[in-house]
Amino acid sequence: MRAFYVNRLIRVASLVIFAAAIGLAVHRFRRTPEQRELTHYVKAELPSLFAAEQPIEERIARLGKVPGLKPEEARALLVGDIIPRLVMLRKQAEGLQLSTLEARKLNEEYLHVTDELIDACRASVRVIDDPKLPDAVGLVVVRERFADVQRAYRAWDEHVQQACVRHRLARPATSPHG
Repeated sequence: MRAFYVNRLIRVASLVIFAAAIGLAVHRFRRTPEQRELTHYVKAELPSLFAAEQPIEERIARLGKVPGLKPEEARALLVGDIIPRLVMLRKQAEGLQLSTLEARKLNEEYLHVTDELIDACRASVRVIDDPKLPDAVGLVVVRERFADVQRAYRAWDEHVQQACVRHRLARPATSPHG
């Protein structure tokens, strides 16, 4: 008779432990809204933004090649191609429908960095247009602005990776800026 109760107790304890394990697994593996949106942002939205950035970066790299473009050609490239592409990129990033705070903050930071890049391009145009500014001084100003943009992109990329780690997601591949 005693063995019967011990056997029943073991069965009940096994069922309780099994139910607790299932409950823990469901709780542990259910994805939060932040995880779902951050995953979508990193896997779907960022690659499309990076694809739009690639031709912009190629054209900016053309500006820095030696021998460089003539001032008129560089200005035409900036005003007629690079800046309009950056404005379209900004509109694309601004149009993302993000509902969680984490994804919105990351996207706002991306928009800020894109604005910095637009301002760096506009500063380049101002340097080209200002005949009173010595070439060496203008070049230093422009290079520093673009270096600031690269630092901001690296900081943003680090924040994306930190957000993924914070929400127990795999670290995303590094961005083209990193």
